[in-house]
Amino acid sequence: MKNTARRSFTALLATAAIGIPLAAFSQAKYPSRPITLVLPAGAGTGVDIIGRLGAQRLSEVLGQPVVIENVVGASGVIGVQKVTRAKPDGYTLLFAFNQTITMNPHVVANLPYDPQRELLPISEFAAAPFVWMVNAQVPVRTFPELVAYAKSQPGKLAMGVTGLASAAYLGSQLLAYQTGAEVMPVNYAGNFSADLMSNVVQLSMSPAAQVPALVASGKVRALAQTGERRADGMKDVPTVSETVPGYVIDAWYGVWAPAGTPKEVIVTLTDAWRFVASTPGIRDRLAALSAVAVGSTAEELEALIRKETKMWGDVVKARKITPAQ
Repeated sequence: MKNTARRSFTALLATAAIGIPLAAFSQAKYPSRPITLVLPAGAGTGVDIIGRLGAQRLSEVLGQPVVIENVVGASGVIGVQKVTRAKPDGYTLLFAFNQTITMNPHVVANLPYDPQRELLPISEFAAAPFVWMVNAQVPVRTFPELVAYAKSQPGKLAMGVTGLASAAYLGSQLLAYQTGAEVMPVNYAGNFSADLMSNVVQLSMSPAAQVPALVASGKVRALAQTGERRADGMKDVPTVSETVPGYVIDAWYGVWAPAGTPKEVIVTLTDAWRFVASTPGIRDRLAALSAVAVGSTAEELEALIRKETKMWGDVVKARKITPAQ
């Protein structure tokens, strides 16, 4: 009883600070049972690491278990489709990063859903750069050296990507377009960190959340991050744009519900996720992953989706990228 009262008082203080009513977390009707959070990515990926971090705190806020379900395959399509087909009652949600929502419509042939019509935005939870990493056996230590090496030996460097519809693949194509540095993409269904560390593939452009463990192994070097500026947790890692002006690709993580989910449920979930993102402990843990907590409104996430979907459409058209079958 004391713990419940203390948690409620803490929630009151925090929600008041960001303008969210405490009533949003104390409604009797929702949620009344466990919530399933579908992650369309494998264990150890950025989606998995950050999704689990948010889910744990969300469970405490809403007072119900949040069950993680990793649904891997087809560049996130299978996981997203599971949510679009779920009952729109707020008990099956999607936690994904922007590749599955803003990139897939342009690079996946016959996509079996329209993310802007079949999913309702809840909140952008966090954002982080991608990081270009190289196996330590490759004789390059800086991003300019990587570009020069790749240009001198086109296709020699194998780059792990999770499908030709992935952000990493599009990132490699953008680099080739801007610099002439060609690498060879190697497709994986899920996490390929072990192959990167063992030099089966030499390169990756991975979410920042995966970087600390890889660098700590001593088998991988972080060469450059793709954000507009150096992230607080990686001040010693330069941005790609310091070498290639205009090369900026962000990774952001958001939450969605199936279309048709009641408005009052969306409001409760948006308020809850915004509260989770505002928690100092969450912000600190995200910062350790070189990510930043966002906690957007549903409307802000919707606007971001529309803007980025158009941007990637323009890139795909300019590069004449054929949708993956």
